[in-house]
Amino acid sequence: MLVTQTLWAQYNELGLFVGGANAVTDIGKAVYVNPNKWAIGILYKRNLHTRLSFRADLKYLTLWDNDAQSDIVARQNRGFSFENEVIEIGAGIEYNFLDFDTHQPFDVLFTPYFHTGIYYFEQNYLQFQNLTTTPQTALISKKEPIGTWAIPFTLGIKTRLGNTRFLLGAEVSARYTFSNNLEGSKPNDSSKRFGNFNNNDWYFVSGLYITYTFGQKPCDCF
Repeated sequence: MLVTQTLWAQYNELGLFVGGANAVTDIGKAVYVNPNKWAIGILYKRNLHTRLSFRADLKYLTLWDNDAQSDIVARQNRGFSFENEVIEIGAGIEYNFLDFDTHQPFDVLFTPYFHTGIYYFEQNYLQFQNLTTTPQTALISKKEPIGTWAIPFTLGIKTRLGNTRFLLGAEVSARYTFSNNLEGSKPNDSSKRFGNFNNNDWYFVSGLYITYTFGQKPCDCF
């Protein structure tokens, strides 16, 4: 029994994420979960308790939208579009709504969870040539990317793949950003600004991930 517990004392997780991303900005659809471009990444978790984990991840994703896809007539007539590449790195906590003990080899594991924390991300600096030409796509106006912060609000579910060391999860995450220029609507040049000046942009990342559990449980305190 002691040997079995040692072999299955999986304290860490490392894995891959694959999914999609979309932005909610002043261009295109105002739909919150509408992945239209790929998102990929890696993630690491350290299981501190059956209900609580530390989590860190790194993702690359593309944000895209087009006024032609919008249900808002004014946006359809305007005809703007954009595409922005984003690299994000973040850390935070993951709370399980049910006990999820990866140290028990034969238990059926399943739980919904909530995750939040802080992300730093870099994006291209976009700007439109003018506000009169339509249709028009935002251009990258600076060679170096710009960085800012975002707060994630994530809901997901996860389970173990049979009697293995692999865990499978699915999640949808909203990122509230401290930027209002994901799509090029609020550049430094005030003559080229448009849209809502009072709300920052959001982007959403949704998808599946698989992690491999490893490492020994340091104590029998949980």
